[in-house]
Amino acid sequence: MKKYKQLNYEDRIAIRYGLFHHMSIREISRMLGRSPSTISREIKRGVTIDGTYFAESTERELKRKKLNDKRKRIMDNPIIYAYVECRLKNKQSPAIIQRDMERDVGLKIGKDAIYEYIYRFKYDEWFKYLTRKKKYNYKKNKGKKKVTIKNKVNISERPKEANERLEFGHFEADTIFSCSGSKSALLVLVDRLTRKTHIKKLERKTASLTSSSIVVALSEYNILHIHSITYDNGCEFAGHEDVNKVLQCQSYFCNAYHSWEKGMVENINGLIRRFLPKGTNFDNITDEQIKRIENWINNRSMKNLGWKSPNQFFESVAL
Repeated sequence: MKKYKQLNYEDRIAIRYGLFHHMSIREISRMLGRSPSTISREIKRGVTIDGTYFAESTERELKRKKLNDKRKRIMDNPIIYAYVECRLKNKQSPAIIQRDMERDVGLKIGKDAIYEYIYRFKYDEWFKYLTRKKKYNYKKNKGKKKVTIKNKVNISERPKEANERLEFGHFEADTIFSCSGSKSALLVLVDRLTRKTHIKKLERKTASLTSSSIVVALSEYNILHIHSITYDNGCEFAGHEDVNKVLQCQSYFCNAYHSWEKGMVENINGLIRRFLPKGTNFDNITDEQIKRIENWINNRSMKNLGWKSPNQFFESVAL
């Protein structure tokens, strides 16, 4: 007797193809050598938009559910659950728990399974017990619509004056995250020539608030002296065209995952983290504290400025 075999991605592509060409369920089942009821159930449970079956979305959703169910089943074992909870509360890392569990109770679990279970199901209860916060790829906001940044100009088209630091007014922009659970962030703007820095607190990291904060931060300069701003691909910079209209400047975007292409602002972020280390809740940081950090950076001597501070160097290139 032939063993039942689940539909795979190629089968789902074939179903999508058949439906697109108005084939009946029985015609599709004969094409795949499957039961009509199997095809019918697949179409009903698949991801559809306006009645249209999508193979790719269905495959991703089924893989997610399968992984989700697997992690739940592992931790549904009361012995494993109690052991993991007890060891976490005693400040033992998931790696240590993985190593000791088979020895202590004769059962196995991977450290990644523990991390994933915490991030998916027990974040509020167990995350605080982790001695080191592992970077995990699970996206909590997976269902949110992705923001597309329109009319981006690649950094390769940035002019010589910006690349070689020949004039004031070519800024790099970035945002620094607050602790988990906080919606606030810091906007950081650094001039490539003078390293003069501006820091603004964002109550929310939205495109509109970020854009207005950039305009406010750079409003102290003559508009004719603002030439360009270089961004990364964060959705908070989706309003770059609004900034360009007000400041009459040009925007450029780094290549994806190439943070080193705006290395100046990344270095300044490191200085800011001396005062506000990772895990700091920016909700509790005042504008006065931020201003003190900004003044410290702008009055700090830098070797690449001939041991002048950004403020001193800015005055020497008097606009």
